Amino acid sequence: MALRLCFRSKVLFRNYFIRYPGGQVRYVSVSNTGPSSKDIRRQFIDYFTIKHNHQLIRSSSLIPFNDSTIAFVNAGMNQFKNVFLGTADRPCLRAVNSQKCVRVGGKHNDLSVVGTDSYHHTFFEMLGNWSFGDYFKREACEMAWDLLKNVYHIDADRVYVTYFGGDENLNLPADEECREIWLSLGVPSDRVLPFGARDNFWEMGNSGPCGPCTEIHLDLSNEYKHTEARRHLVNAGVPDLTEIWNVVFIQYNRSLEDGVIRNLPHHHVDTGMGLERVVAHLQGKLSNYDTDLFQPIFNRIQKVTKLEPYRGSFVRGDNHYELDTAYRIMADHSRMITACLADGMFPSQNHKLRRIIRKSLALANRTFACPELLRETIPTVVEILGDVYPEMERNLPSVLQIIEHEQHSYSALSSKRSTETNALLKQFPQFDESEVLEHAGLSGAIKELLQAKPTHLDGAVIHKMYDTYGLDEELLIKLGQMMKFSLDFRDYERYVRELKDGYKYELATKLETRLSAYQNLKESIDNTSLKPTRTERRYNYAFNQEKGIYEVAPCKAHVSLLLEDDSRDQWHIVTDQSNFYCESGGQQADTGRLTLSAGTGGGQSFDVVGVSEHKGFVVHSIPKQPNVTVSLGDQVVLQVDSTRRTQLTVHHTATHLLNATVRKVVPLPMCQRSSAVSERGFRLELAISGEKITLDQIAAIETEIRSLIKRSEPVSVAVCNANDLDFATITTVPGETYPDRGLRVVSIGGDVSRELCCGTHATNTEELHDFAITNVTQSKNGCFTFHGVAGPAAKKVHFLGAQIQNDVSQLQQDAEQNENRQQDITIIETRLQRLKNVLLTGTENNIHLPYCVRQRCLNVINALYQKLKDRSRESLRELIDIEMRNLMEQKPATSDRFIVHFLECSIILEEVQLSKATRYCTDRPILVISITDNQVKARATVPPSMVSERCNAERWLAVVAEMFKAQTAPPKGQNAAEVCNMKARKVKMMHFEATLENALKAAKTYAETNFH
Repeated sequence: MALRLCFRSKVLFRNYFIRYPGGQVRYVSVSNTGPSSKDIRRQFIDYFTIKHNHQLIRSSSLIPFNDSTIAFVNAGMNQFKNVFLGTADRPCLRAVNSQKCVRVGGKHNDLSVVGTDSYHHTFFEMLGNWSFGDYFKREACEMAWDLLKNVYHIDADRVYVTYFGGDENLNLPADEECREIWLSLGVPSDRVLPFGARDNFWEMGNSGPCGPCTEIHLDLSNEYKHTEARRHLVNAGVPDLTEIWNVVFIQYNRSLEDGVIRNLPHHHVDTGMGLERVVAHLQGKLSNYDTDLFQPIFNRIQKVTKLEPYRGSFVRGDNHYELDTAYRIMADHSRMITACLADGMFPSQNHKLRRIIRKSLALANRTFACPELLRETIPTVVEILGDVYPEMERNLPSVLQIIEHEQHSYSALSSKRSTETNALLKQFPQFDESEVLEHAGLSGAIKELLQAKPTHLDGAVIHKMYDTYGLDEELLIKLGQMMKFSLDFRDYERYVRELKDGYKYELATKLETRLSAYQNLKESIDNTSLKPTRTERRYNYAFNQEKGIYEVAPCKAHVSLLLEDDSRDQWHIVTDQSNFYCESGGQQADTGRLTLSAGTGGGQSFDVVGVSEHKGFVVHSIPKQPNVTVSLGDQVVLQVDSTRRTQLTVHHTATHLLNATVRKVVPLPMCQRSSAVSERGFRLELAISGEKITLDQIAAIETEIRSLIKRSEPVSVAVCNANDLDFATITTVPGETYPDRGLRVVSIGGDVSRELCCGTHATNTEELHDFAITNVTQSKNGCFTFHGVAGPAAKKVHFLGAQIQNDVSQLQQDAEQNENRQQDITIIETRLQRLKNVLLTGTENNIHLPYCVRQRCLNVINALYQKLKDRSRESLRELIDIEMRNLMEQKPATSDRFIVHFLECSIILEEVQLSKATRYCTDRPILVISITDNQVKARATVPPSMVSERCNAERWLAVVAEMFKAQTAPPKGQNAAEVCNMKARKVKMMHFEATLENALKAAKTYAETNFH
């Protein structure tokens, strides 16, 4: 094989690479005499802050704060998107920063090529300078050129510049202004190249701010002076001629609704230079992976695994290629995982993050044979980046805890790898192991799609893929690429909204149509538009100490829009202002009354049966009444139901207390998944990485919150903008979308809790009166759901808890005192069962108890049961014998011509043979019922001499079987008229006693009527 060694001319680039036939390259580092990555980052920031008066803006979190269209912050401009749209205030005129970015999905997705080339990454740092309506094209280009030439000392002869050459589909001309600027700066015309929209028109997504861009490319080959030959390789994916800087001129906005590009009110500049690429160039490397941003990670991998060191091979088939690719993927993913977890992102909230974690764990196992490798590389990442992004160092312990938890979870998942999973991976090698393991329904989905052979999936089919087979968007897109079908996600969103909201969706559609028509009418008549409902009055309430409720001040308003709904016989009324809280932040909506003013509706009052908000317009739904009319402009008085508002308010504040206290008591990484606040209580779901929460921890959480209520901690609400907040001190929900303006920060005490929340809250914790956790469940791996109540309802819960604790304590004493008296033990067993039924099914009967009390009482009862069972095993026959002998003595044949009996000792027995009970009664008919482990059985026998058409064991038992919805059958080889058994039937203990009483009564009635 012919090899050609190419050396760079400057000392700075003392590297060489081996070019193989076909253009494949293997890079080999000789030395590194360039500046460190830290120096290069600092030089960039200093250039713009010191020399050009830019303000340093710290990198935003990788969790999108105000953008629901992306899973990760994927560009430096994300945090300024609303500034460009004009919906948020600009933080300054000029800004500079180094922004953490992740690209693993959507339009900007680099995941598939990571490790296979020298310059794509899932996580990277974007160096950027910004102008918010200040300077524009000329100044941006001048500063970029000055920095590269006079600060970084890059050889101008190696530079190519591209600009937007126009696009007919976008109906946009070429950016000749940009071309002329570069020529005026001295860049030769044969190095200023036009490209179309694919390369030189920047868009963040399918909609939003956009504009033409100019890119700076560096030619790092020895042939850089051969312009005519090399210029054709710009934007061709050649590894030694790559883009390092993109300067975007944001002057347009693409509409989400119609895709049309329109001018923005102000022009902005957004530049982005990939730190990893510029570091490689300045350190004399052709590969980003040969820089000081990656080499320490490689060294750590080699030290831990004891494998061959990283060699830098990019040639498929080369002996080192597979291992070197694994090195690159592991290092890249370690950086991305560390950055995301340190910013508070949680694997259970972001399936793309979890998939990359599991892909890394699989790589650590499969290629490196080192399951702990990911946990070993993360501290090295923090050593490299921690001083620039202090949250990495601050949150390192929690990051490692999350990885440990994910490692255990993935190990448990991998152990369940089935034959079907292996076959699927063999048939479709495009899938990662984690994708197949995580999606149990993948095989079924593939079978259905192969059978249907679709070319297009609409909303209903996409929903089925999600709902029935448990696929996610990323996996479905992958299937579409593999099986050549398209996906209509917009139709899916419509389908889900209609399916989920039903009536609300229908109302929203009608309202939108009406609003649009009304807006056009208003504008044509008086050149004004209908304004959204003012809602500040919803927070105008005060606590009445004497009544113990929050009184909401009445609100006088005017009807601004009216929608009649004949199908539901309702009016939907939009008013210019409202004091009603609409469902949001997990809190249910208010209810109340709407009263027409005396002048228009004669003071008629209506129940507000529903309240909702659509695009800023609050809709109050009221029932129509005969002979009453409502018209536009009518004055109404809105009165919120204070009792309901009070319960919602205390429960919402209690949710905040719970969220903060769990984090204090349980020293594990966690995040909020969801919450719900209603009149009857609240629910809070937390994703927690680590072991199960113990009963003692739950008790400590409840005790701490009750203490906070007694301490009368003040609750305050501050309204501010996103730019004013330090998000490191505020609890947020990862993935939740927040506005830039009007954020409500709810603070409890000095440092108890601080959350962003739009709900209604107490003004002091003492207004909650009391607090109780009524249930804790683990719904998914690592996801815990707390249920609870506050206010007077919580006091009642604790009162009932104290009562049942006393009952259990008394029962425990009685059991210890009478453990050798069988008759008393039988009574105790019955009491045990009844108490257990209350503890297990009380919630269904509206008997709420403190969760810890219930669990501890159940533990005591179960221990007593076990003690009694241990005794029962020794004398099963004795218990039945004693009970039946006593029964025979109490009911002699001279006075009772038949016997119907519930075998009470069966409650505590593990197994009962009813034949042992019926053998004590051979001189007359007998029917016996038992229950063991929630399984009810019965048996009836009739002496052969007494059998008749009506005096019949099978018919007699049938009346009991009907009560329990069970079947009957005689023992094998026996006469059903003489002996018949009811097959065991599982019953709910909450219904058993009533059914048993009816069954015994029916059996006696049948015998009295038919046995003579």
